[in-house]
Amino acid sequence: MDFEPVGGVQGLTDDEAKAKGPSFLFDDLRQRVKDGKVAFNFNLELAQPGDRIDSATVPLPEGRKKVNLGVLKITSVAEDAGGACLTITYNPMVLPKGVEPSADPMIAARAAPYAVGLGRRLTEGPKQQ
Repeated sequence: MDFEPVGGVQGLTDDEAKAKGPSFLFDDLRQRVKDGKVAFNFNLELAQPGDRIDSATVPLPEGRKKVNLGVLKITSVAEDAGGACLTITYNPMVLPKGVEPSADPMIAARAAPYAVGLGRRLTEGPKQQ
């Protein structure tokens, strides 16, 4: 699964990024949301028999069918200090009924670092205003 920007992927060189300053991404996101221009296609890439699905380091072969499951539209940005995300974490092992993880060991390994991140947010507080 992946999220692809509806408007396409854009990049910056290291020099361009430095010239824009340290809060560029936060400021740019807030402006794009205000303009109604933040949306992502939620895609599912379908593996075929024989494809390796037990390693996040091995992409599926080129040409695999992608199915669009919907569009995620971002309509607002909460300030970090008061946003609901401060106490929310993600655990890749918590899956809906009928969905099972692959044998990729990275899925289970990611649970602990996400818990550490939650602990730091709760004890250190927000990082941006």
